[in-house]
Amino acid sequence: MTERVRVQAAAKVNLHLRVYKRRKDGFHGILSLFQAVSLSDSIVIRSLKEPDTITIDGDFDCPMRFTTVYKAVEAYRDETEIRTGLAISVSKRIPVGAGLGGGSSDAASVLTGLEALLQGGLNAEKIASLGASIGSDVPFFLSGAAAIVSGRGEIVSPIETRDDFSLIIAFPGFPVSSKEAYAALDRERPDDSAEPDPSPEEILAAYRADIRDWHFVNSFESVIGGARPEILAAKGILRGEGASFSAMSGSGSAVFGIFEARKEAKAALARIKASGFAAYHVSPLARPMVLG
Repeated sequence: MTERVRVQAAAKVNLHLRVYKRRKDGFHGILSLFQAVSLSDSIVIRSLKEPDTITIDGDFDCPMRFTTVYKAVEAYRDETEIRTGLAISVSKRIPVGAGLGGGSSDAASVLTGLEALLQGGLNAEKIASLGASIGSDVPFFLSGAAAIVSGRGEIVSPIETRDDFSLIIAFPGFPVSSKEAYAALDRERPDDSAEPDPSPEEILAAYRADIRDWHFVNSFESVIGGARPEILAAKGILRGEGASFSAMSGSGSAVFGIFEARKEAKAALARIKASGFAAYHVSPLARPMVLG
């Protein structure tokens, strides 16, 4: 048995995100187009001689026991009954509370890393089920690098990813709580019937078409962007620097711009940083995590 694994946990952007009204089970239904990108956290998992021990090192915004990393370890242990001691180090690069899926990606990567390290006999379906119990976005990171995602996030239909563009991600420096974002959407948008509602087939056809013709939407953007003008300001800067498409990701607060020309992307990166945003020049991925 190996004693150490490293996993690169990728971020994602929502190229399209349609959020439906709250369901009877308390969740909101979604129809979204997820794209994994090259901004990532690095996770190292080591086995320890002392059973039951869990140490987690990383810059988190909550106590260790409330992190998705810890929840992934607990879910894996409960399923396999393997009690090997573990030391986990997480080097965070994905901003927290940015709508980029960092916590979900970390959980997916830990589940994958634990199976590689401990060989508990879990197949992909069982790992995805464990992931869904931790967070709605986790199953995506256990599948392909681009996907149509529906249900509450647990229904993932992988699609062939594109590689003919790059992205500038702008982070305004403050997080947005997903829980509060959904509550604001319920409050500010009691009727969602006026929102564009393309079918999965139409979303896929649009993704494959000319990027300059993309008309994807994000149900959260007007509500969250209206309350935090920095979000719409970032979008305006990216479009002004030549982005073919720009939108907020997830429930915010990060905004991304899609660029077909590297020269324009570099100019936009400099401009957005000069405006006080943290910014990243990233590429779409062919797979959402790298296990080494």
